[in-house]
Amino acid sequence: MENTQKSFNVIVVGAGTGGATSARFAAKKGLDVCLIDRKPRVKIGDKICGDAVGNEIFDFLKINHPKNEELSCYIKGAKLYSPNLKKCITLLDPKQAGYIVNRLEFGQRLLNEALDSGVKQFLDNTMALHLLYKNGTVTGLQVKLENGEKVNLNAKIVIDASGFYSPLRKNARSSLIEKNISNNDSILCYREIVKFSSSDQQVDDPEYISIILDQEKAPGGYMWYFPKNESSINIGIGTFMDYGGKVKDLYKTNVFQEFIKTSNIEIISTGGGVVPVRRPLWSCADNGFMLVGDAACQVNPLHGGGIDPSMRAGFHAANSAVHAIENNDNSINELWDYNYNVMTSFGAEFASLDLLRIVLQNLSNEELNFGLERDLLSGEEILEISSTGGLNLSLINMAVKAFKGISQPNLLLDLNYLRIKMKEIAKLYKNFPKELDRFPNWKENIIAIYDNIERMIVNTKKK
Repeated sequence: MENTQKSFNVIVVGAGTGGATSARFAAKKGLDVCLIDRKPRVKIGDKICGDAVGNEIFDFLKINHPKNEELSCYIKGAKLYSPNLKKCITLLDPKQAGYIVNRLEFGQRLLNEALDSGVKQFLDNTMALHLLYKNGTVTGLQVKLENGEKVNLNAKIVIDASGFYSPLRKNARSSLIEKNISNNDSILCYREIVKFSSSDQQVDDPEYISIILDQEKAPGGYMWYFPKNESSINIGIGTFMDYGGKVKDLYKTNVFQEFIKTSNIEIISTGGGVVPVRRPLWSCADNGFMLVGDAACQVNPLHGGGIDPSMRAGFHAANSAVHAIENNDNSINELWDYNYNVMTSFGAEFASLDLLRIVLQNLSNEELNFGLERDLLSGEEILEISSTGGLNLSLINMAVKAFKGISQPNLLLDLNYLRIKMKEIAKLYKNFPKELDRFPNWKENIIAIYDNIERMIVNTKKK
């Protein structure tokens, strides 16, 4: 890196959707930004993913919606199916209705627009090794360049958007940031993009992404069927992490053989990976350091969608970096507003959906079929609780649900208790503390809700 700048206002690690958005808006506000990625430039954006992103994020960021080669197809929302496929819950949400994108082309566009916004240094084929510290504050990081040279890059703030297995998060010197994520809070996924080569088979339900719950075929996770375009689909499976050696076989038996009814196909892409399915990290920031996207577990716990939240978080991280540098203060107290903006927006939704995810993972197929078929928990209720923190069931509605659930009263009671706790946790997140000194008490209240849900599950299994 001779004759190359080595000190910056901000270093962004990872040029995916979250990192490119962070770099773009930080540079646009006049900050000296260095953006690095371990991939070669031409591969940035290529990721194993469901590829779905909603309309709302593009209007929120005031950037162009996907079009031309970026756009694969349009979607109206998501559908959640019972194991026997007899019941479907339709989730119509602006953050889900939108597009299926071609991930590489979409990623390349975001990267190019970030660079055009004034990023001072872009380093591809560059690996982040570890954070640099001084007096407990991040001051940059050491990287390994394409030629093998190890170089220290200095920065007032580092934004980590390097993915779920972020080495920077794992080695952060922080009491606020969780280093390791429990296997119970992530799923192992395998998927293929399949193209139909003839008219023997058509893409089913081409305007919705479909999620199928089945504890026997996809233990602890789900199967999915996403339209890709008029002749291609993205199908896959997610399971508990301890099914690592079996996930591909489960996919072949329970997904591929179930959904593919013709031999006239072409396999466009295959691959697997690990996806966090939980609330965001307790804190997505510390002194001189912020985390974005999968690195911060900012992924929808119900269906694993992470493009929208990563871009939203990238925008908030960039704004927090701008304010911190303008005030010459990169401490956690100055960066705390990044946590506040994340937690009070999609963080509240994801925490609520996380409770739902935990309960769904512990229901049998019989219970899932019964509960979903009788609307003991509807799509409208899920969206209302998770997005607003509120739910008002009339006495008539409550009586109807009680009548429908009378043959399984314990399940009805558990789902009603779940509703209450989803509402409580969403409200707590909407009231995330604006000051760090109030955070410990807030965290205790959140942990208490998770403990209540775990006790409910244990007690139910004893009955």
